[in-house]
Amino acid sequence: MQLYVKSPDLHTLNVDGSETVAEVRQQVATLSGVSAHDIAMYCHGRPLEDDDVISLYAEDQSTLDVEVRLLGGIAAVI
Repeated sequence: MQLYVKSPDLHTLNVDGSETVAEVRQQVATLSGVSAHDIAMYCHGRPLEDDDVISLYAEDQSTLDVEVRLLGGIAAVI
């Protein structure tokens, strides 16, 4: 199965469909140079859960949208 990964750059991953989302997330992290913990992945607008098999969400030649989670908020001074 071939997946297109849309982040700031476009990447192509070849997977067999039995990988978990966490394994695919790790491959994406390696390609993009970002920690796997900081990556949010979506397929057809739906967030992907780490424990699920990637074939539950994506078919051959599907596009995965990747976003980097940003830290935010206001620091409280006590």
